[in-house]
Amino acid sequence: ASLPKGGVVLLGDAIKAVKPYFGQGANSALEDVSVLAKCLGECGDDPAAAAASFDEARAEQARALVRTSRSFDGRGPLGTGRFLVPLL
Repeated sequence: ASLPKGGVVLLGDAIKAVKPYFGQGANSALEDVSVLAKCLGECGDDPAAAAASFDEARAEQARALVRTSRSFDGRGPLGTGRFLVPLL
């Protein structure tokens, strides 16, 4: 994460390309907010440092969440169906 202009930090599904039916958007956002709050508290008046700290703290977990989400889909035309049908 970087704050070159505008001071924006993306959280939850806005930053993680997970499947919409994966059901982790709210959980991920709550975890992100908790970590970001801790980073802001630790970095005081330096939001750019807080953003960098947040990025470092959440990057690997975000990548793992995306990998897990992608693994639910099988390959081929019925890939998503293979995940959804057992849930019905």
